[in-house]
Amino acid sequence: MAALLLMSMPAPCAETSDAAELALDSITVVATGVSNVIAASAGDVSQKQMAGQPLLRPAAILENIPGLIVTQHSGEGKANQYFLRAFNLDHGTDLALEVDDMPVNMPSHAHGQGYSDFNFVIPELAGDLHYKKGPYYADEGDFATAGTARIGLVNEVATGATLGYGEDGYRRALLAGSVSLAEGTLIGAAEVYHNDGPFDLPDDYNRLNGVIRYYRGDAQDYTTVTAMVYSGKWNSTDQVPQRAIDAGSIDRFGTLNPTDGGISSRSSLSFNRVKRTDDDQVQFSAYVIRYKLDLWSTFTYTLRDPINGDQMLQHDDRVVYGFKASKSWFGHLFDLPLTSVIGLQTRVDDIHDVGIFPTFERRVIGTTQNAGLLESNGALYAESSVQWLPYLHTTLGLRWDQFDFDVKDKMLNSDGGCNINSDPLGCVTGNKRASLFSPKLGVVLGPWAKTTYFLNVGDGYHSNDARGVTRSAQNPDQMPVTPLTRATGAEVGLATRLVPNLDTRLDIFQLKLKSELVFDGDAGVTSPSGATTRRGIEWGNTFHANSWLAAQFNAAFTRARFDKDAPADDLGCADASPMHPCTQPIGIVGRYVPNSPTNVVDAGLTAQRESGWFGALRARHFGESPLVEDNSAKSRAYTTVDAQIGFRQGSTKQGSQWTAALDIFNIANVKWNDIEYYYVSRLKNEASPAADYVVHPGVPRTLRARFQHQF
Repeated sequence: MAALLLMSMPAPCAETSDAAELALDSITVVATGVSNVIAASAGDVSQKQMAGQPLLRPAAILENIPGLIVTQHSGEGKANQYFLRAFNLDHGTDLALEVDDMPVNMPSHAHGQGYSDFNFVIPELAGDLHYKKGPYYADEGDFATAGTARIGLVNEVATGATLGYGEDGYRRALLAGSVSLAEGTLIGAAEVYHNDGPFDLPDDYNRLNGVIRYYRGDAQDYTTVTAMVYSGKWNSTDQVPQRAIDAGSIDRFGTLNPTDGGISSRSSLSFNRVKRTDDDQVQFSAYVIRYKLDLWSTFTYTLRDPINGDQMLQHDDRVVYGFKASKSWFGHLFDLPLTSVIGLQTRVDDIHDVGIFPTFERRVIGTTQNAGLLESNGALYAESSVQWLPYLHTTLGLRWDQFDFDVKDKMLNSDGGCNINSDPLGCVTGNKRASLFSPKLGVVLGPWAKTTYFLNVGDGYHSNDARGVTRSAQNPDQMPVTPLTRATGAEVGLATRLVPNLDTRLDIFQLKLKSELVFDGDAGVTSPSGATTRRGIEWGNTFHANSWLAAQFNAAFTRARFDKDAPADDLGCADASPMHPCTQPIGIVGRYVPNSPTNVVDAGLTAQRESGWFGALRARHFGESPLVEDNSAKSRAYTTVDAQIGFRQGSTKQGSQWTAALDIFNIANVKWNDIEYYYVSRLKNEASPAADYVVHPGVPRTLRARFQHQF
């Protein structure tokens, strides 16, 4: 362990990124056809940095974003939970994610708005991570309220094989390589993965991934074509009431329904073309994605159905296609440096089936909701950046979005009619159009004394589920909802190198959401929750001690509140079966936003010696969070530490290279929960439902070894 501590901690994040250097040394930055806004909270993470720390799951590469936490409340094949800027982002509602210019978020999804499954990503093929927090960027649209993360893929990879072996049935094999073809480079990769996790019922998660990518050109003028395919199948140990563990009905890693789990698949084809000259830059990208999910979950056990239980199937089957096009001009306005960009974006989700079905041991026994829909989004944006003075740079942008929702309810009467008799939630058949203008402004001042200052303001939005948007309101308790929820954000910040070898960033932000209306995929309804305001301060530091050792410390302290008391929350009592109702009514009133994180701290060291030894040590602290609106129930804070130590011999430039590494997760074997909720559920033998903490345990101390040979 002493050797590990000597070598250690996680890859320095974007505080050392090219964006930070450009912001300080040359504050005119032109990215690949994207917004030219610079903010203290934006940054880039290199492939080397992402590879420099242990990864428990593929989406953990996103934890290189300061202040972002990635967790899981079910089987690992399901999309992760994300936390950032006082948001429980659920599976991606207010965090826009992209891979190779393709969207990851799925609107109007069976399990929740913006569902973002990252399991199709092979971490070794992630070439860079560009992140932006807040709604200040003209090229970012739906879901880009708390932030945006874009993963670019590598254009060349050393040919070789990687084998992983570890506790709890962890097995992984990766073959990857690249060859010259038609004046370009053809990349291929195939991954086979299995993991059971620490659970009494093994996850038995089997994942297959394949990638073929062709790259031709150089950094100024290139073309890529990429095909990706993913297939996953797993069992789930869903979150369980704490009282079941305390009573000894199950242990900490036990399950209350052994038939929960899922099957998912994703295949895609994408195209990118970029050409840049001294005068302009043109970018075009297009994609088509085929996606399916069948997810069986039991969150309330026997609350609704005391006979068969509350297991449900959430089914999603869609094709997604779209394109992006932009052109940038580099010129002058009255001898002042000027950069302008105009862009066009479109996306269409052709959802053949999206539904929720009550099930018993994965057998369908009814229908809660079933629909087909076509959801399309088109956007135009324009942005201009001017260098007014050596120490003053401004960027002004405007974005216009239009959505069209077309939903066909499949729960019909015998005569083909659709009303409350056929669909108790209220018929979702209908058409609706909505549009939104979003202004953006960025100001950069400095540098003075090696310090640059930033001011950013802007509007953004997230869309709401099409089924809630088009609901006909034949059920008076289920009214149509606002199609697009506006978000207004502002932040001030700085980036400094005043202390030698230390890069520091600091920002203070505020984000207001007009409404937190979200589609509850577990219930099939859209739940109103009122306007909110989030405020926080984020502080990031990276210190380069020497050429081989770097240290990092990031902290985020945030606060989320409803602007007015939220509607009384019964924690789910209204869903209880009349045979077993709540013994007393529940009506929690308050202004706290449930599951909104209050503080996140991560710290680390990374080491890479010329001798070949390398290591990482990373500590992560997630503070307590309110779980109900009056803050009477809170999640417990936890701190975990992960480590990596390894040795690398040789070089691919010299002919071959082999690597051996050991990852240790939760080295102190802390008992912590990946997620905590507080709501009403009923266990099979209980006379009435009970409100309780509902938890999903985090991994105990877990070891994984990795062996790699490249040639």
